[in-house]
Amino acid sequence: MLNKSPTAAQALIELTNIKKNYQLGEVEVQVLQGVNLSIERGEFVAIMGRSGSGKSTLMNLLGCIDQPSAGSYLFQGREVERLDDDELSDLRGRAVGFVFQSFHLLKNLTVLQNVELPMEYQGMAPTLRQEKAGALLQRVGLGHRLEHRPNQLSGGERQRVAIARSLSNDPLLILADE
Repeated sequence: MLNKSPTAAQALIELTNIKKNYQLGEVEVQVLQGVNLSIERGEFVAIMGRSGSGKSTLMNLLGCIDQPSAGSYLFQGREVERLDDDELSDLRGRAVGFVFQSFHLLKNLTVLQNVELPMEYQGMAPTLRQEKAGALLQRVGLGHRLEHRPNQLSGGERQRVAIARSLSNDPLLILADE
């Protein structure tokens, strides 16, 4: 693992010749073929393409949910492919916020609890979690729905809960799928 400390000149994300293949029975499918990408802190990037072009695969790689088959992925100068499962989990929890297309809200938790969850995983005290989650939900216009369950919300409200949850750990990177 590189022990370089982040500098202003260092990209947040640096992909070099990234490839991703999947084995489907006896057939190997090449999904990503030599992707090169650099993303600076504060930069907004849209990944566009037709269905099946590898957008979700690339987002899963960027979010450290999946690993490339080949190539180099540096996140703040750290070689992602060299991180073990615990280090990857820590990186995801502290540095990446996800807004999934289907939101992935837990139906048995309230809106407030759904937004608190990432902070709980990071060991934040309950009082601070509730305060921060409430403030984030207020920011997305759902301060009046804290005790509701996801199935009591419209699709747009669920999306806003997912956005608030993605912001809860002050991530360096937010990945939003559609």
